[in-house]
Amino acid sequence: MKQTIDVVLPLVETVVYRSHLLDRKVYYSVIEPQPLREVAGKRSVLYLLHGLFGSYQNWAANTDILKYAREQKFIIVCPDAGDGWYTDNPATPNHLFESYILNEIIPDAEKRFDCGGERKKRAIAGISMGGYGAFKFAFRRPEMFCFAASMSGAFHAAEIGDDERRQEAVPSIKAVFGEDKDLRSRNSLLKMAADDSNRDDLPAFYFDCGTGDDFIEVNENFSRLLSEQSISHDFMRKPGGHDWAYWDANLQNIIQIAGKHI
Repeated sequence: MKQTIDVVLPLVETVVYRSHLLDRKVYYSVIEPQPLREVAGKRSVLYLLHGLFGSYQNWAANTDILKYAREQKFIIVCPDAGDGWYTDNPATPNHLFESYILNEIIPDAEKRFDCGGERKKRAIAGISMGGYGAFKFAFRRPEMFCFAASMSGAFHAAEIGDDERRQEAVPSIKAVFGEDKDLRSRNSLLKMAADDSNRDDLPAFYFDCGTGDDFIEVNENFSRLLSEQSISHDFMRKPGGHDWAYWDANLQNIIQIAGKHI
């Protein structure tokens, strides 16, 4: 008689949070491997940022993240950030999507779930728009994260204009950045990476992109820029496009690498 083995998947909890910075109710999900429920003291945490037109629900709905996370010794927090490009725009009321993540969601999640609290216990990753956000936060606040990862990162977000290959991104970019050159400059990941003064204690960087993705050239150029600036990183080109099939196929690798750092 064939034996069946019960596989215990992580627990998933949805948190309802009232954001003062966004002036509205928001949500984030927390994926917690079952064995960690009994762990005393601070657990490590990986923040996963969704892409454009996405939400905190994407990860559980479109990937096998629950299977990938079940053996890990950290929790995963998936915030919701709309189409705000993880950027603060002071000219638009309540458009503070960078401060909202860094100053509201992270402190709230770490207090509620007894996780993070220090750099070595905190990592961040994302896809597309979320890859831009994850890396921007890592450069902006390197004291917060020991590891940052991206899949199909829109690293050129602050430089996107009307000639962007992925035209669906243009309206949201215009809504966030408009023609504000100073805002674009302050949020340019390319300029952050090229800034020679921004070199102390950067986190470990990993990113990959599909060879059939419109962002492959952006990612290759970003890897060259990091190499020119002597910023240590790992970059992988893999078969695939800008879609959930690619992201699901490579998410397990991101989670495993994160587990080596936190």
